[in-house]
Amino acid sequence: MLFRLLPLALLLLAALAAAAVPYYGNDSPDASVVAKVAVGRRGGRVYTPDSVANLKRFRALLRASLQRYNRTKRELQGNRVVRKAVTLPDKLAPIGADGTFFTNLKLGSPAQDIFFDIDMTSSDFWVESTTSVRGTRFRSENSQSYFTDSRLVFKDCVGSNEALEIGEQKFSIDFAHCTPHPSTVRTLNPSGGMLGLAHSSLSQTGLPHFFESAVATNKLSDAIFAIEYIQDDPKGGAVLSIGGVAHKVDDPLYAPLKTYGFWQMLFKSLMIDGNTVIDNIQGVIDVNSPFILAPSEDVRMFYNAISGAQPLADGFWSYPCFEDPKIHIEHAGWLFPIKDASLGKVKEASGYCVGPVVEADLAGLWVIGEPFLRGVLSVFDFDQKRIGFRTTS
Repeated sequence: MLFRLLPLALLLLAALAAAAVPYYGNDSPDASVVAKVAVGRRGGRVYTPDSVANLKRFRALLRASLQRYNRTKRELQGNRVVRKAVTLPDKLAPIGADGTFFTNLKLGSPAQDIFFDIDMTSSDFWVESTTSVRGTRFRSENSQSYFTDSRLVFKDCVGSNEALEIGEQKFSIDFAHCTPHPSTVRTLNPSGGMLGLAHSSLSQTGLPHFFESAVATNKLSDAIFAIEYIQDDPKGGAVLSIGGVAHKVDDPLYAPLKTYGFWQMLFKSLMIDGNTVIDNIQGVIDVNSPFILAPSEDVRMFYNAISGAQPLADGFWSYPCFEDPKIHIEHAGWLFPIKDASLGKVKEASGYCVGPVVEADLAGLWVIGEPFLRGVLSVFDFDQKRIGFRTTS
């Protein structure tokens, strides 16, 4: 379980960063040092503002989000708060779960197409090969470049090394290769992989972190990744770039990390229709979350600022659609809009819409997901321990 947060520290507001994020678009001479791939949600986009909300799916995805965050704990190391992984008994994480962002990467020589789920609450890079016909199975026996020292790094998982292609770029990756015993129920699960994008303190396997290794071997010049949603994509897709930003934008506005582990930062305030409603938001950025999760007290304050808002079941709220609240999060002196104020109508022909902020017991943390991220380019910098945003539309 998550522990209670320490008292809030003052945010050192960042103006335009002195050192810009590397841009490696088509007209850049350094284009060879960045990798970019398309990512999408399993099951398609979770919500569409003008459609009827699928509350059953919403509730299932909310439960899955809470389970991810309950795999961690807080520790104080010196003067720094560090988020650590809670030791799991059996399986690192479910692969192929509905609503998870995933991408197609090539693993091995010759290359095998493997679907990798993206996880921003873990740093582990791992592959599970089961006997199930579901998913994409990595067959190590068919790869000329596969190596394992047979060292057990997790239950049914051995430390391995393999050639990896992300977009057009090639890497050598240390990872856990998991092969459940054929007599276990786990082997009926889908095959596939997991690409952990959190800091190394959230590793279950103790294997080298992908970004640290890529920089150390000069495969990347910067330990950076960026995520940008594809605007107006009905499937809710996005672009993941590794080592820089996929296309040229103005310099992002940065904030330092508040803990080491999650991508957690302090937002100055949240505003509705120009009025400040909540100050000092400890927000964890998570592309997998289709919602904005917040403590119950904060959620009530949020919806009390919208005329006619009322609670639904399981932490969700609704409000009259005609209110059309203008929601902004203040960061580094800029007001960033929450692009999707509605997760869809409560039911057909209803005048009420499901709001984007959902109650969740995460010990004071907010989780900032798709309704905010859809309107910005998000940049995550391991080396300088910071997160940057820039509006894209």
